[in-house]
Amino acid sequence: MLMLKPHFRVNGMGHLVIGEMDAVEIVERFGSPLYVMDERRIRENYRRFHRAFSSRWPRVLVCYALKANSNLAVVRILQTEGAGADVSSENEIKIALAAGIPGEKMVFNGNNKRPVELELAIANDVVINVDSLQELEAVEKIASGLGRRARVSFRINPNISAPTHPHLATGLRESKFGLDVESGQAIEAYRRAAKMNHVEVVGVHSHIGSQILDPRPFEEEARKLMDFVVEVRRELGITLRMVDFGGGVGIPYRPEDRELPVEEVAERVVGVVAEVVEREGLEPPTLVFEPGRYIVGDAGVILARVGYVKERIGMPAWVSVDAGINALIRPALYGAYHHIELANKMNLPNTVEYNVAGPLCESGDVLGKNRKLPPVDPGDIAVVFDAGAYGLAMSNQHTAQSRPAVVLVNGDRAEVIRRRETVEDLIRLDRVPEWLR
Repeated sequence: MLMLKPHFRVNGMGHLVIGEMDAVEIVERFGSPLYVMDERRIRENYRRFHRAFSSRWPRVLVCYALKANSNLAVVRILQTEGAGADVSSENEIKIALAAGIPGEKMVFNGNNKRPVELELAIANDVVINVDSLQELEAVEKIASGLGRRARVSFRINPNISAPTHPHLATGLRESKFGLDVESGQAIEAYRRAAKMNHVEVVGVHSHIGSQILDPRPFEEEARKLMDFVVEVRRELGITLRMVDFGGGVGIPYRPEDRELPVEEVAERVVGVVAEVVEREGLEPPTLVFEPGRYIVGDAGVILARVGYVKERIGMPAWVSVDAGINALIRPALYGAYHHIELANKMNLPNTVEYNVAGPLCESGDVLGKNRKLPPVDPGDIAVVFDAGAYGLAMSNQHTAQSRPAVVLVNGDRAEVIRRRETVEDLIRLDRVPEWLR
C-alpha cells in the first residue's frame, strides 16, 4: 500500500519529491545512504503544535526534545521559530545554547544528572526537572557553591498506563523515572525544597510515554497533574507557575495508523487546566510541552541504494540496501514499523513481497519484512519514511559502518548539515598503547 504524506509528491518520472527536490537527484548529488530532512515540514509541524495550544491558552512554551534529533541545524531551525529546548544531557544543553536557545527556555530531564551537568544547567538558569530526593540535595549543594538559586520543577509519576511499546511507557509507578505520587514521595520533595535556601520551586513535570495516538491518556495526565498542583498549594502554600506535560504525541508510521490531531490533545488538556484554574482560583500557569517525534519524525527519510536481490524459493526475496540498523535501529530495538517504498519507482504498483535488510553482519539487521514493492533491481533507491526522529540520534557504527550524511532540503535547495563519517572519524579517538607499537 502506497503511503505518502502530504508534504511528499511524485514527479512525472515516477520519482519521490522531497520539498521540491527529486530524491534520485539528491542521491546522485550527495551519495548514499543519506538522511534527508525537510526544513519546511519541520517548521510546519512546530507551528501546528504551538498554535494548537497557544490558540487555547495564553501562556505556552514548546520545548523541542533534542533527544529526537540533536543536529545543530535542526535545532537552529526550531530556535528561529521561538522554540525552547527539552534537554537530557550536558551536550544537549551545549547544543541548544550553540543554536541560540537561552537557558531560561530549557527544561532539563533525566534520572541521573551528573554534577557537571547540574552546574551547567544552574549557571544558565535552566529549569531542572528533579527526578529524586537525592538529586534535590545535590542541586541545593551545587547551587550553594555557585552562589545561585536553582530553578527546579519535579518530575512526578502519575501512574498512567499509555498505549505504547513497554520501552516507551514512562508514567507507570514501576518506571525508573519520577517521584511517586501515591506513596507521598512527590509531595515530600516539595516540602523539602521549600526549606532550602538555594532552590526556587517553579513547577511540576510529567511525561507518560512516547508514540501515543490516543488523546485520553493526555487528558488523564492533565487531570492528575492539576490535582497535584492544587494539593501542593493547599498542603504547602506553594503556587506552581509552570506545568510541564512532557511529550508523547505520536505520528502514524503504518498505513492503517490513525493520525492523532494535536488540536484534539490541546482541547482536552487545556479544558482540564482551565476548569481547575477557574474552580480553585489559581494563577494561570505557563503550560510547557516537550514534543520531539511530532516535530521532526515525518520530516526525515533515509535514502538507501539497493545492492543485491537474493531470491528464496517459496519465500520473499531479500533486498539488501546500504543502510541498516546502524542508521535506524528502531525496527530491531522496538519491532518498530517504518514504511518503505522505492523512490525511483513510485508510479509502479507494489506487487512483489520482499524482506528489506541492511548490510551489517547481524541477523537482526532488518528494516522491514514482508513488504510489497515493485519488482526490485540493483541500483534502485529505497526510501524509509518517518526517520527524522530517533534515526541519527540512535545511530551507531556496527561493523565500522560510517554514519550517513544528513542533507537538509528547503524547497529547491539542498545542503549537507552533517557530513558522512570517514574511517578517520571512526578511529580518531582510538589510541594504541606503547607496548603494541
